[in-house]
Amino acid sequence: MTDLSNYNAELADEETLEEEEKVTFLYDPEEINIVTREPTIELLLKRINEESLDLAPDFQRHADIWKEDAQSRLIESIIIRIPIPALYIDATNEDKWVVVDGLQRLFALRRFILDKELKLSGLEYLTNLEGKTYDQIDRRYQRRLEETQLTVYLIEKGTPPEIKYNIFKRINTGGLPLYPQELRHALNPGKGTKFLTKLAASPEFQQVVKLGNNRKMRMDDREFILGFIAFTLTSYQEYIDKRDTFLSKALSKANKLSEIELNEIETNFKRTIIANWNIFGKDAFRKISNYQKRQFPINKALFESWSVLLSKLSDDQIQILIDRKEKLINLFKTHIDNDKSFLDSISQAAEKVHYRFSTIEKIIQEVLS
Repeated sequence: MTDLSNYNAELADEETLEEEEKVTFLYDPEEINIVTREPTIELLLKRINEESLDLAPDFQRHADIWKEDAQSRLIESIIIRIPIPALYIDATNEDKWVVVDGLQRLFALRRFILDKELKLSGLEYLTNLEGKTYDQIDRRYQRRLEETQLTVYLIEKGTPPEIKYNIFKRINTGGLPLYPQELRHALNPGKGTKFLTKLAASPEFQQVVKLGNNRKMRMDDREFILGFIAFTLTSYQEYIDKRDTFLSKALSKANKLSEIELNEIETNFKRTIIANWNIFGKDAFRKISNYQKRQFPINKALFESWSVLLSKLSDDQIQILIDRKEKLINLFKTHIDNDKSFLDSISQAAEKVHYRFSTIEKIIQEVLS
């Protein structure tokens, strides 16, 4: 029997989210291919106009877009030749650059120069330009904006994904550290990221996985779903990577799946979400204990293991689990209350992956037998 004092200390902190594992891989510094460029604003805007520079507003949606006064003061700074901070861009795909840091600056420039919808306001020096659009300012100011060179750090082709991920992890956007799923979203744009958004908005997922607005804004809901996809595409028995790398590879794979394959995953995903709800109800994907009666938060490790393992069952087998749910829930509680290794394995998603999956798999088989 687990010592109750230690057990309660581990299990009782309802507000604590799973800790992210530290990146500990080794790599050759020569593989890092980052170059400094100084393109003109006109060149960057041309790329935006041609959709070969992705501002990725959804990736950085947690950062409030600057108010018009702040956008205007950026324009003013450039006109009066005040240097602005460097931009970080993922240029590993020559045809589709992705802005990782600098979205708001480029967004303001696009609104003023390309869209011509920003009217300057809140200026400190060029007060004579108040209320004017791009077309209404002097041509010399227009030219100065277009010809100003910005410092851009380009992460170029040849930089391994793991290294690129670690680089981006060190970059702050809007003063907020980027969360893992935000980084993966930036590094792997494509149909996979759109697929995660679609599933996160599905009624089935929304009914069962209720996350706070802050976690949703930081794309935590999509990481839950990506975990399901990752262990669907690669069996837990073949799990050897660090969690960050494993999930990043899965998203890259998802970008290459056909519509038929994505539809199959979607159908199975919704089916298993409903199955978990029919078995556990409001305790779906949560720790359950005989010692703690309050409800615990949605758990990423449990979401991945229960959803993936149930998804591999037939409809008849799932119905058996529903019919015998009392036995299944009691077995689950027993393992949480008495198996310290199992409790550890579901307390951090990156830890003891094989143990947690195999334990839940045994619970399922015992109920089915």
